[in-house]
Amino acid sequence: MAKGFGRAWCVLLSFFTLSFPITLKEAEKLALKHFYELKVEKIEVEKRAQERLEKFGKFLPTLNLEASFNLSKKQSFTFNLPSSPPQEFTFQKGSYPKFTLQLVQELYDLRNFREYEIAREREDLQKFMVREKRNEVLFKLRKAYINALKAKAVVDIYRKHEELVKAHLRDVKELYKEGIVAFKDLLETKVKLYDVREKLAKAQADYSKSLSYLSYLTGVRVDDVEPVKTESTKLSELPEEELIGELRRNRPILLYMKGNLELSERYVELARSSFYPVAVFEAVYQRTEESDLFPKDRYLVSFAFRWNLFSGLRRFRALELSRLAKRQAYERYRDLEKKLILELKSVLEDIKAVRARVELARQQLQDAKEHLRIAREKFRAGLGTNTEVLDAQSYLITAENTLRIGEYDLLLESFRLREVIGYER
Repeated sequence: MAKGFGRAWCVLLSFFTLSFPITLKEAEKLALKHFYELKVEKIEVEKRAQERLEKFGKFLPTLNLEASFNLSKKQSFTFNLPSSPPQEFTFQKGSYPKFTLQLVQELYDLRNFREYEIAREREDLQKFMVREKRNEVLFKLRKAYINALKAKAVVDIYRKHEELVKAHLRDVKELYKEGIVAFKDLLETKVKLYDVREKLAKAQADYSKSLSYLSYLTGVRVDDVEPVKTESTKLSELPEEELIGELRRNRPILLYMKGNLELSERYVELARSSFYPVAVFEAVYQRTEESDLFPKDRYLVSFAFRWNLFSGLRRFRALELSRLAKRQAYERYRDLEKKLILELKSVLEDIKAVRARVELARQQLQDAKEHLRIAREKFRAGLGTNTEVLDAQSYLITAENTLRIGEYDLLLESFRLREVIGYER
């Protein structure tokens, strides 16, 4: 009974551990959920939110409580009255406790407002960086997935090549028994079969490595991938100027740099705010056993107006530095914009080249099929050589491989175009 239950449990466990091919959409969802770089960028948004809240805290009052026990030199004097004994009056005891409660509220400080505005905008800008990292992760995942499909295609092609050579080897054996072909043709075919199997083993190893990298990106074990449908969108067929406009409107890193350019003006305003005065409200309550002459409970309420008139020209230097940073932000924005436009044009040219290569590969595949058919017929009729058949098979496999890899390259370039423009989906 126990053995039967153990077998049933093993069968059930093996069923749940079976591996199924993962689709591209599933892989994208897993990467967006588990990939570490994206998690780090999201945590950065949380840090920006905490920085904003920290700046907001400057608008709230500050409440300080201090309790101390003090030791000092006793200070007193003796007052002599004619009709009474001498009286000792103590100004400060040798030891006494003291409690102080202080409330400070800044009524007006322009610098605090500017700092809060900057912190809020930095938080919003960081969301663009999350989108940029998300875009980057998606393209990295898609590229890894396409590379896995390419590696799988190479494995399938070499398996097909192996079957072709094995089938041809059977024909050669029959012809050798009949005395039609020489023993050299039999050996030549066997050597070709060993060569194909060696290439197949290397292709399988490459496929396994590509799946391992895909597993790293998704955070789960990936044992196989499913084919991807061709992209329905025809972005590459849109006019170049329209694509450049889409890039400027959608690419997160460009929007982030544009936001930094606007933020640099806030830093200039922040530097200017140090020239303005500050208004402060302060209330202090104190209880002390310091002296018997003075009241034990004291309080103070004050409204202060502070204006720093001179600080060694440091504020002027800070203002000039903020202006230089603004100019620097503008140059960085313009440089990034030009680089992205250049990258966009490069992708469009690559798409044209890959499309031409795919069309040429389709024609070559048709020629290779016809070439193999003729070579087989000539060999069986005794008019051709075994080498011609093997070469025709290799030519066919190469043509099929070139076509399939070209189609995957075209799909990858379409994904790359979407990444450059800033389309996540």
